[in-house]
Amino acid sequence: MCLMAQQISMEDVKMETQKYSSPLGGDIVTGKANKGKGWKGLKGQMALALAVSLWMATGGIVSAGQSTTINEDYEGDVYGNHVGDDLSDWSGDPNNNTVTMTGGNITYGGVFGAYIENETSVQSATGNQVNVSGGTIEGNVLAGAAVYRGAGNNNVENNTVTVSGTAAIKVDIYGALTSNGTANNNHVLITGGNVNNNGSRRICGGLSNYGGDATNNTVTISGGTVNVGSIIGGSLGETIDWTTGDPLYNLTGKATGNQVIINGASVKADIKGGWRMPADYDASAAVTGNIVTLNGATVTGRVFGGYCNNDNYNGAVDIVTGNTLNLSGANTVSGMVKNFETINIKSATWGTPALTLAGDGILANTGGGYPTINANAVNVSGVANVKAGHTTKLIEGGMGAYAGTIASGPLKSGSTLEVPGTTAKSGNDLVFTASGDVQVQEQTHNTVMGAEVGMAALSAGNDFVGAATEGLAMAGNAGADGLATYANMGGGSMNVETGSHVKTHTWNAILALGHKNEKKLSTTEYGAFFEYGTGNYTTFNGAERGDGSTHYTGGGILGKWQKNNGFYVEGSLRAGSIHDDATNVLRDVNGNPYSYDTDATYWGAHIGVGREIKLNKTDILDLYAKYFYNHRGSVSFDAGGHYDLDAVESSVLRIGTRYTVKKNDKVNFYGGLALEHEFCGRAAGTADGVAIRGADISGTSVRGEIGATFQPGDNSPVTLDLNLSGFAGKKRGLTGGLSAVFHF
Repeated sequence: MCLMAQQISMEDVKMETQKYSSPLGGDIVTGKANKGKGWKGLKGQMALALAVSLWMATGGIVSAGQSTTINEDYEGDVYGNHVGDDLSDWSGDPNNNTVTMTGGNITYGGVFGAYIENETSVQSATGNQVNVSGGTIEGNVLAGAAVYRGAGNNNVENNTVTVSGTAAIKVDIYGALTSNGTANNNHVLITGGNVNNNGSRRICGGLSNYGGDATNNTVTISGGTVNVGSIIGGSLGETIDWTTGDPLYNLTGKATGNQVIINGASVKADIKGGWRMPADYDASAAVTGNIVTLNGATVTGRVFGGYCNNDNYNGAVDIVTGNTLNLSGANTVSGMVKNFETINIKSATWGTPALTLAGDGILANTGGGYPTINANAVNVSGVANVKAGHTTKLIEGGMGAYAGTIASGPLKSGSTLEVPGTTAKSGNDLVFTASGDVQVQEQTHNTVMGAEVGMAALSAGNDFVGAATEGLAMAGNAGADGLATYANMGGGSMNVETGSHVKTHTWNAILALGHKNEKKLSTTEYGAFFEYGTGNYTTFNGAERGDGSTHYTGGGILGKWQKNNGFYVEGSLRAGSIHDDATNVLRDVNGNPYSYDTDATYWGAHIGVGREIKLNKTDILDLYAKYFYNHRGSVSFDAGGHYDLDAVESSVLRIGTRYTVKKNDKVNFYGGLALEHEFCGRAAGTADGVAIRGADISGTSVRGEIGATFQPGDNSPVTLDLNLSGFAGKKRGLTGGLSAVFHF
């Protein structure tokens, strides 16, 4: 029957029970096959099992639309879409179909997202999905897509099967399979349900029986009950020549880039990253570059990187190169581990092995040699109390016969702590021995360097507060009623030595409103301001490099008193909040980055004294001493561990001079030179309770400045100030800005 509907419910379908005859002879329902009709010589081989499981009867449920829903019992086959020359009225599009099963029992048939059985067709099946969250499938096959017969290049790509909820599956599961083409990027995802066929079936990401490769297919199991014969990332198989009845083996295809991932689940099965099912072989039919990942897994069975049905081919086909076993958490394997080039121990807990081997252990690979065990990039938790001489097993059991290479290094915990030491074989185990007490990782220093950047941004704001104080106080900048509005913005690039060094790019702005009172012997100016600053930075700490950004928002008050003889006193108070956002400053040992953001309050003050000396009618020399203080509050955050960063203080004394030349009533030029010293500027903290190497920006710098002020027109209410400052010494770099004073 053919149903032309976008959404098909089994409630709307009249059920039919049929028995069908196989084109090879026999009853597909009973699984019998007549002798001598195409299966000759293949008894016991995978082609027979596959042909029986894939042969589709002349009946079933077909949706010409894109979505099929199953929720009641049915005896027969269910397709998202079907392409076949036996039933031309079943012809459909084998791409982007979805089958959803929430209940019911499927017997004597299979469930397919798409199915092709046209031996003259060159169509491919892509983007199909089958989602099973309830009900039972106990017929033949569950597959995202299947090509039973095709003319060649019948590729299956990007198809997915998902099993979850209360689903009960008693059949083979394939992301996709094809009798004549490539199986690429197909997936099986099991998060729940019961996949149990008493160890006699298989779960496979992608299968190419003939004429292509099996590449980049995955099986991921993170829940449910699984008891099958094999769990396979990608497989090469065998089929039959439907004209002659002769077997066809996939002897030249490659099974590469496939993955099996077991996340926190228990499975009863042999695991094979890649598999060559044909017993015959060709040297080019490699099973390489496949990955098995065990993350808190219990495997009752064997684990292979690559596998070949013929145990007597003596390594003529490469089933080892590039195959990788990744271990995270605590894992148990009851059988052998074999045919991996590399075993990576990614993470563990101190005192708990990453792998417990209860069976034959890590055996020599087919063709000779042992896998390299990489224990030099292990992320280990629970190391806070580790002392020199303490030991932990990374692999327990199964190491007795091992004679390969072990790469060793310190164990690291997140982004915070590390334990120096070495890993080596000890009897039947792989053991790490600490050569020293737990300590912080050097990269933790990047966090206090980042804190110093915030202080550098606030220090750059010192100059803007000072410029606002001077700008509002200038005699020509007051309006008729004594009011003036001052705005200044600018930025620059600076290298700051911190014990390592930080490169910053900052942009600052200030907006101030002031009033000036003139007396006979002195003038007084006072006002309020709003300030904002932002910047990004790069930290350089040996081989460690990080990136982040910071910004602050605040305000304050300012004032200046000046006598007629040029002597003056000025000061300001400021407060606000500062935000730091680091996205690439911290990483764990496996290269996974951690980001964090913090918010803290800041406050500061400055006081200055000086004297403006009129050298003649046009030239003025300003001698001054100014003190700036800024305080940034403490912060805490989690980023691969817990960090507590102390408050940071900056205490700067600047002594200098500025020379101003009055070109005319509208234009002034100035230049200055100052020496400044940072007395504090130390940032410290702890990572998981252990002290971080502090950062220190204290030291002496020289500051030079040049600039010009000008009024655009005779009656313009605006005075502009263009300035450039350069630093050498502890701070190195350039800053510049453009300010405007508006008179009222």
